[in-house]
Amino acid sequence: MKRNITTVALLAVLIMGFCGSALAGSGAGAINLTFPIGARFNALGEAGTALSQDVTSIWWNPGGLGFLPQRPKQHDVHIMQSSLAEGLADDIALYWGGYAMPMGSHGALGFAMNYLDMGEQMGTDENGQETGLFRSYMFAFSTTYGVRLSRTLGVGIGVKYFRDKLAPSGSLQDGGGGSGDSFGVDLGLLWKVPAIRSNIGLAVANLGPDIKHVDADQSDPMPRKVTLGVAFSAYHSEFMGLLVVADYLVPLYQWKNDDYGFGLETDQAEYGMGVEWNYLRSLFVRFGYKNADYGDIADTTFGFGVDFNEWTGQAITFDFASVPQAEGLDRVNRLSLGYRF
Repeated sequence: MKRNITTVALLAVLIMGFCGSALAGSGAGAINLTFPIGARFNALGEAGTALSQDVTSIWWNPGGLGFLPQRPKQHDVHIMQSSLAEGLADDIALYWGGYAMPMGSHGALGFAMNYLDMGEQMGTDENGQETGLFRSYMFAFSTTYGVRLSRTLGVGIGVKYFRDKLAPSGSLQDGGGGSGDSFGVDLGLLWKVPAIRSNIGLAVANLGPDIKHVDADQSDPMPRKVTLGVAFSAYHSEFMGLLVVADYLVPLYQWKNDDYGFGLETDQAEYGMGVEWNYLRSLFVRFGYKNADYGDIADTTFGFGVDFNEWTGQAITFDFASVPQAEGLDRVNRLSLGYRF
């Protein structure tokens, strides 16, 4: 889809204000880092901080990555695709891919690429004359290490580099650049409590400097956040299982003295919860609920998953999720494909 350069800012507002989470909506940059990864967790009310223990832990909770070596197949690959603006701009989409491998018997190392394609724009000069086509995008590359300190406790740390290109350099009205970059640090802890068949997760994400496009006064904070999660195994047998999960998220920046500073923005807190039923750990049905004040999101999520290992001997997984974006906008679908070896 071709769009005029003057609509780039409007599209960014649409994505942040209507299609993003509370984080994006309240003023953060690097909005590609705010969309939850993995169709499984999206279907569960966008909750996975205490549940993810594979390569998706890079996004959810680095502490979960430390439990990867306990799995029979210890190498993990995951890719996800999601549209973000159904009915508004069909060429805006999010892509995520990651790989994790064991580092000894107690740790794991993971790498991931997050890419937001904002579509194709037509540039114009101050007289309205067309200057050529260009694409707008954002991406982040992450490296994460998780280690299991004990049988029940995992901790992890991740670092990432972020960059965006919203418009060609010098094309903005104030003569500023259309690109910016930054970096972020993620920290996480995952504690398993066998006595109550539960996991408790705590993660802090995207701790880093603001993203500057024009000058420091017009910079945007990284989407800093802290998330507390719980996962509970409500039922488990040889044939079936039932999981219950929940996440509570608070942004780690506040509007102070005409600028964003570090602090808990409880007015923009959001939460999600979900249940997952499985048969033979091969067929999965998932339902959830998501609530976020920004965008007036208070709606259900749902999806399903298939693990083909039971029938083919290949540990290939496919997951589907349908999630709300904001009140009055179409739902979007997220698709994930995983492979363990």
